[in-house]
Order: sequence, then structure tokens, then C-alpha cells
Amino acid sequence: MAEDPSTHKFLADRPIVSGKADLLGITGFAESLAGAIKGWKGKDSLVIALYGAWGSGKTSIKNVAIESLCKDEKNCPLIVEFNPWHWAGQKQIAEAFFQEIRIVLGKGDSSSDKKRAAKWKYYSTYLKAASFISDSLRKAIFWILMILALAGLSGCLIEIQGVKTIVIVISVVVIIFAALLRWGGSFADHVTSIIESKSAASQEGLPELKKELINLLGDLKSSVLVVIDDVDRLSPEDIKYLFQLVKANADFPNMVYLLLFQRDIVEKSLEADFLEKIVQIGFDIPKIQRTRMGKVLFSGLNDLLSDEKIEKRFDQHRWSNIFVAGLRPFFNTLRDVHRFLSMLSFQISLFRKEESFEVNPIDLIAVEALRTFEPKVYQGLFGIKDILTKQYDSDYGESTENIMSKRVETVINQSSESNRPAVKEILKQLFPHAEYYLGGSRYDSGFAERWYRDLRVCHPNVFDRYFHFTIPEGDISQTDIDSILSSSVDRQKLVSIFHSLNKRGLLDVVLDRLEAYKEHLDLKYAVPFISAIFDVGDELPEMQPGFYITSPDTHASRIVYWYLKQEPDITKRGQLLHEAINATNGVYLPVRQTEWEEYSYAKQEAGNSSLISLEAVNELKKICVDKIRYASKSDVLRTHTHMLSILYHWREWSSSEEPQKWVEALIHNKEGLLSFLGRCLSSSASHSSGDYVERIHWRIRLKDIEDFISPDTIAEKVSSLKIEELTEREQKAVRAFQKAIKRRQEGKSDDDWHYDEE
Repeated sequence: MAEDPSTHKFLADRPIVSGKADLLGITGFAESLAGAIKGWKGKDSLVIALYGAWGSGKTSIKNVAIESLCKDEKNCPLIVEFNPWHWAGQKQIAEAFFQEIRIVLGKGDSSSDKKRAAKWKYYSTYLKAASFISDSLRKAIFWILMILALAGLSGCLIEIQGVKTIVIVISVVVIIFAALLRWGGSFADHVTSIIESKSAASQEGLPELKKELINLLGDLKSSVLVVIDDVDRLSPEDIKYLFQLVKANADFPNMVYLLLFQRDIVEKSLEADFLEKIVQIGFDIPKIQRTRMGKVLFSGLNDLLSDEKIEKRFDQHRWSNIFVAGLRPFFNTLRDVHRFLSMLSFQISLFRKEESFEVNPIDLIAVEALRTFEPKVYQGLFGIKDILTKQYDSDYGESTENIMSKRVETVINQSSESNRPAVKEILKQLFPHAEYYLGGSRYDSGFAERWYRDLRVCHPNVFDRYFHFTIPEGDISQTDIDSILSSSVDRQKLVSIFHSLNKRGLLDVVLDRLEAYKEHLDLKYAVPFISAIFDVGDELPEMQPGFYITSPDTHASRIVYWYLKQEPDITKRGQLLHEAINATNGVYLPVRQTEWEEYSYAKQEAGNSSLISLEAVNELKKICVDKIRYASKSDVLRTHTHMLSILYHWREWSSSEEPQKWVEALIHNKEGLLSFLGRCLSSSASHSSGDYVERIHWRIRLKDIEDFISPDTIAEKVSSLKIEELTEREQKAVRAFQKAIKRRQEGKSDDDWHYDEE
């Protein structure tokens, strides 16, 4: 059923109000129900029940049935819509019930209409007052008996009979007085009401009043339809009371009751067979065709996903597979559809940016379905992230493999039994690596880059977005990636973006993420794109100590290699790389890239693995040496993070004299000395059994120093330094150098650093 234009898209429970909005084919049933109501000609009351689960469309059917009745103005019944769920407690339910009927009975202008409304008012007032008096007296009698019991007990302590009698009398008077104070206002009001109603009714008793009301209602030209919705939302006590109220007033002529509720819920609140004694005709809501339900769902999804940046990642074939096997079983009622679309619309608003959409729309739909309908499964997924996103390792062994499989099954078993097959299928579709633990095939690492480009939840760098609803701290958004890709033609704009990311501490992250696109970049923009990467290469952060971490410069070199590898002609690849290195202001990454290409020939890997020819490599080495010489005349080389690596390449590709003379000049002052030692400083991490954190070890190899200058010269200058005046890193460099000198004096090699005393 389509939503009304005025309905807020985040409202989950949205019944239609007209057959024109019917997309589920309930109009025929609703009109038949209206015909049954309109065709009732009996002089007794009729109680009809419409059975259906929450969200199955009972209210929509009711609305369309009422619309159908109102089309025939001449024979349309007087309609009373009463929702007891809006009222708190039995007293308010009863008052509202009688009040709503009285208002409808008095809508006409004739004297008969006014008389019927007045009689109904007197009748309801009579019943309410009598009920209150009975209830009040019952409470008062309880307290009187309590006082009498206490008075009798106290009388046992009083020997004089007269005193005992006085105590009892006083106690009774006190409790009656207290009761009158407690209920006095309401009691007086109800007594006044009943006196007024009896006076107005010419001193009639309840039987006479009811008989006259029966006659007045019997004269109605059309029936009175009392619609009572949301019965199943009441408490068990209020459900029972409501049915007693209907039963007590079900013997008036021309009164038709239409009750809407979920049958099993109401039956639990009533005594056995009580429902059958009241309901004369019961209708079960017809099952809605899945094709019709699908149309409503797909219509809503089309509205939410109608955005070019969302549609470009919507794989129709993949969607069909995951919907048919995994998602369709969740949508059984219209409420399921509206509830899901409401939540999904909110999630889409979180991930939609000006130029990008931060997740895969199909994965978002599937994950949101789990969050909406099986929240325990959704919550459990985060705890097995490694299993869901990590490639299967054949070294795991059978024991570890069984443990992983059980962990995945444990999460699946958090779902309801009826949904378990669908949940399992969704996980297989969302997480290919986990499919193996569910009895499927294995996927190798070759798919990972595609999954990242598609922003799939199965990629470890994207997974968290679906659970934190934002880009995790320390990661970049798809908006950043798309901005880089769209700026490929403009080198200066790219450099500006890279600088901005570097200020946010994300330059190394962006190079890691760009690897997923390295074979999908347009070769037309190879020179500006590669030049921009080379331009910011001197800003790359220093490699942090740790295990299994790919360095930012390795990511950069891999991007350049596979980007240019799209060009089949090795000569053209060499020309593109030559042009990019010539154009860049950077030093380190051109040197690093040239080293890579030289290494492939040194290992006799020339051929398909080589990006450029050997002649092109030699030409690039000359260009790089010129860049190093230029950098040595400014602060670029003196402060460069990768100074030592650049010096070695200068030495290897030119001569040892140039870098040696440069280092000799550098260490003449304190700042240059500490800069050189700092760039010779390296670190490593270790993790012992029982440790929760890694231990970082700092060291200097004397071989790295003596390739450019005598360690004794450095030692002489270091001896004059006041270590307490140095920065923390400078202190680490000085101490590491002193330990290296000590190792040399003890006849140990540079590689024996791990025996140093900490």
C-alpha cells in the first residue's frame, strides 16, 4: 500500500486511508466487509472481528471499508471510531466508549436524535455511578472489617466491656469518615449525576431506561457502526474489561461492532470460549501476495536509492541473488516493509555525501535488514570481524578452522529459527571469506581490491562503517577517494588534496586505499597523477615499527607500477615514467621507483615483470642523481626522513665522494650532526610471551655511518653534547650511537644490537 503524500518517510506504521493508495489488493476484501456491514438488517446487535497480526494491514482494510460505506450516503451507517489504546485504565476506557457513541448519536438535528443522545448519556451515567458506588462501598467495607478486626484484637487487652464497645464504635466512625474524605468528591459527583439522570429520565429505573433506549435505537434508519481498533495493544485486564463492555451493550438493535485485533493475543487474556460467545462473525485478513509486497518494497527502495552516486555501485545480478535467498523472507507484512524502509532511509542519509556514497547500497540493505529484524545477529558480527573479512589461511589447521566455523554458527544461531536459513544465506553473500566456514568455497586475496572499490562490508577497511555509521577515525572517506580520482587530470589540485590529507595524518592511508584503483586509472592522466604522488613523496611519514605493515612508499611504488602496466608497450611506459619524474619536484619516490625497476633486472626478472627497459632505467638514474644534487643544496636533503636511503643511491649511482663531502659539511654544526644521526637511527619491535604491548628497540649500525664518514669523527663531536638539552629522539640517536661504538670496541658486530643492555 502506498504511503500518503503527507506521511513522514520515517514513520513506520502507516495505514492507507483510501483505496486509491492500495497497492496490495486489499480493496476487494475491504469492500466485501463493507457490504456485509451495510447488509445487516437484523434488529439485534452484530459483533464482527477482523483477525490479523500486527502490521498485516487491519487498519488499512478498516479505512478502505469505511471509505466504501461512506460512498453510499443514503445507507451509510453512523460510524464511531473508538481506539481504547488511547485511554489509560478501565474507567477512562468506559467513559470514552460511551462518550464517542453519544456524540455520533446526537449529530442529527431532529428531536429524536437529541433524545437518543440524551438517553444514551443517562444510561451510561447510571452505569458508571452504580459501578463507582459498588466499588467505593467494597473498598470501605474492606477497611471497616480491617478496623473491626484490629479493634477486636485491642479489645482483648481491655478488660472493661464498655470500653471495648466504645473503641469499636469510634473505630468504625473514623474509618467511614476517612473513606468519605478519600472518595467524597468523586462519590458526591457520581451520586449527583445519577440523581440528575434519574430525574431527567422521569424517575425511571435502569430496566425502563434501557427498554426506552432499545426502542429509540430500533427506530434508526441506519445502523451504528462502532469500530474498535488496536484491541491487542491493551493490557490483559483491559482487554477482558473491553469485551465485557461490548458484551454488556451488545443487545441494542442496529448496533454493529467491528473489532480489530490479533486473535492469539486476545485469546490469552480471555477465559476459554469467551471470544466465541461475543464475536458472531470473524474474518481473517487475506494473505498478501509476495509479488505485491515486493512492489511496495521495491518502490520504496527506488525512491531511496535514486541517486547517481548510489546507483553506480548497485549490481542488479548480485541484488537478485541476495534478495531472493536471503532478504525476501523478512518481509511478511506491510509493517515489516515500512519499518525497514524507515530505518534504511535514515542510514542512507548518514552515508550520502555531496559527491559520494560511503558504502555499498546492496550491503547496506542487507546489513540493515539484519539490524532491523535480527539485531542479535547484527551485534554479533562485529565480534567476528576477523573471520568475516580475513582470507582463509591453509596454515590454520583443522582445530582452528573448526573453532572459526563454530563462532560463525554461534552468531547465526542468535537468529530466530524461522529466519536462520535466510540469515545464513545473507552472511554467505555478504562475506565471501566466511562462506568457506559455512560449507562454501574459498576466495583468494585477488578479490580484495575489487571489494574495496565496491565498498563491500567484507573488506576490513570498510567493515566498521556499517557498524559505526561513520568513517572510523584514522581512515579516509569515499568522498576523499572520489575527489582524488576526479582530479587526476589536474596535478596541482591533486597535490593540494594530498597536502590536505597529510595535515590530517592520512597521506599513508590514502596511498594504501588507492592501491585498489591502481589498474583502473585512465592512462590519459598518468603523468599528472604520478607526478602529484611523487611531489608529496618527500612528506611521507616515517615507517612505524611493527609487524606485517606495508610502508607508504611501497604502496606508492605499487600504484605507479600497476597503473603504467596497463600500457602494453614497454617503450611508452618508459616515456610516461620519464616524463613524470622529470616534472616532479619530489626526490624520494622517483629514487624509490627507479630502484624498483633496477632491482627487477638485478634479479634477472626482465621481461613481463619489468615495467620499463634497462636503457630507460639508466636514464632515470641520471635524472634522480641530478635531483639529489639539487636537494643537497637546500634543506630538503638535510631534513629528509629518508636521508640515509637517498645518500646510498647518490653514492651508488654517482660516486662515493659527493655524498661523503656533503656529510662532512653537514656535521660541522650541532644541528647537522644530530640530523645525520637521527636519519641513521632505526627501530624494530618485539613481543615476548605474556606481553600486552610491543617493545621498541632503537639502534644505529656503524656501517651506515662509516660509508660516509668516520665514526670516530662523529664520536668526538657527540662527546661534547649535553644530552639533557636534546630532544627525546635526539637522545635516542646519541645513545644508540654510543651503544654501537661500545659493541665495536667489544668486538661485536652491528647485528648484535639485541644484546645491548636496555
